[in-house]
This record gives sequence, structure tokens and C-alpha cells, in this order.
Amino acid sequence: MTFFIPSRIADHLTLSLTIAAGVIVLRFALDLLLSRGTDAVTARRRRFTSRAVLNSILAFSLLGIWMSEIQNLVFSLAAVMVALVVATKELLMCMAGAALRFGGQLFKVGDRIEMNGIHGEVIDHGLFSTKIMELPPLHLGHGGTGRIVTLPNAVLLTSQVRVEAQPRQFAPHRFCITFEHPVNPRQAVEAIERAAGEAVRPDLDRASRFHRLASAKVGAEIAGPGAEVTFGTSEIGKMQVHVMVYCLAKDARTLEQQVTLRAFDLLAARKPEARPAEARAWGEIARQLRDLPKARENAA
Repeated sequence: MTFFIPSRIADHLTLSLTIAAGVIVLRFALDLLLSRGTDAVTARRRRFTSRAVLNSILAFSLLGIWMSEIQNLVFSLAAVMVALVVATKELLMCMAGAALRFGGQLFKVGDRIEMNGIHGEVIDHGLFSTKIMELPPLHLGHGGTGRIVTLPNAVLLTSQVRVEAQPRQFAPHRFCITFEHPVNPRQAVEAIERAAGEAVRPDLDRASRFHRLASAKVGAEIAGPGAEVTFGTSEIGKMQVHVMVYCLAKDARTLEQQVTLRAFDLLAARKPEARPAEARAWGEIARQLRDLPKARENAA
């Protein structure tokens, strides 16, 4: 089997060997010439200077000869690196996402998170992916759906991660009660405040202690404890009451139902306010409707 060397490379090798041999011969000749008739220190200094000059000449000569080949090699390596990065981009992003999760302590196994539109509990995470047991929306409870979703860690670099309160932790739960028909706003707010207060009263002491610890841990004020009720309207003008209850995350849906039903029971038990002007107006309309046939007979 013959080994083929391109003519261009062969020419470069021949020229490089020739220059190297010439520099070596010139170096020995200068060493002999400069060491005659001088002391040892001066001869050593001259030999050092001559060797430095000859080595520089050799280096620049070889660099000039092989410059084109070096450029081709650099371009080839750059192309290989670009192709390698493009081919392994997703893997590199997954590893970067894992580093972000570990360095930033974003979440751990057992945390309930929402990431890339998926809500669930983290059951495993590794270098390239994170496994999540899917959970239904919050208003449908806390039981798992039984489906396991595997997400690449690259998602951590492109989407936000929201870590939710654990089922046995206290957290603010907000919901809205919309009234289809107008009601007395003051009565509605009073009824819902009473219902919300009754709902959170059994765990109020524990909630207060947890609220103090949570606020001290994050260094910021957190809504709670207790309940807050505010009145407002929707975009289409419907009356709404916004409610916040500070409760266990696992009891949030139950308390929402309890507050809503209790509030409507209290509103239904209240006697409607008398509206004499409205009653007189409706009475006048009824009288006119009763007198309408008689007026038509008289006109005929």
C-alpha cells in the first residue's frame, strides 16, 4: 500500500527541512566563530544571542511556509466545532438547564410546579430531563391525573417556573364571586366577610404562626393571615366580590365552596330592602295596563 503525499505538502516539507538544516549548520558555525578569542562569559552571551536570532528566523520561516495550511486547518476545526454545537445544541441546553436548576435551587423532588403550561408534582429530575406527575387545575382539586410528563431541562432556559405551595402549607387562595343580578353591595360584602371569617377561624392560630415564619424567610410581606374581601365589577359590568382566604393549600377548594355557599345562604336569609319609589312605579304601570282595554272601548 503506497502512502500518497500531495505535492504541495511535499514541497513545504522539503523547504522546511532545508531551512531547518541550514539554520542548524549556521548555528554551529556561529558558535565556533564567536567562541574564539574571547572569555567564557562573553562567548556564552554571544552564543545565546545568536541562537535566539536563528530560532526566530526559523520560526518565522516555518510560519510563512505553513501559514496557508494552518489557516485551512483552523477553518476545518471551526467548521467541525460549529457542526458539533449545532448537532448537540439540545443536549447542551438540557445540561445548562440542569445547571440552572441545581445552582438556582429552583425546585426539588416533591415540589408542585407549573412549567411550560404543565402543572404537576416533580417525581424525578436528572441531567437532561425532569419528570412531572400531572395535576389538574387548582379549582379541580389536588389529586393527580395519573399521567407522567417528561420535560427536557432546556425548557428551564426558555420559560418561567412557578413553585406552588405544598398541600400541607398555608398560602393565600384567591377567588371571585360574580352576581348575575344586582344585589346590595354592602350586604354582599358583609355576608362574604362573615362566611370567610367562619371558614378560616379554626386554623387561624396555626396560619398566623406560619405566616410570620414565611414572611421572615422570604423577607417580604405576604397576604394573610385571615381573609380579605373587596368589591368590584367585571369587564361587562357584572358585580363581583374578590375574596382571599389564607388557608392550607389542600383545603383551598373546599373552603372556596364553603364560603360561596354560606355567603349565598346569608344573602338569601336577609329581607330585601323596601323600595317605595320602585313599587309605586310598578303599580302605576299595572294600573295603566288594566285601564288600557277600557280606554280602547271608550275610543271606539
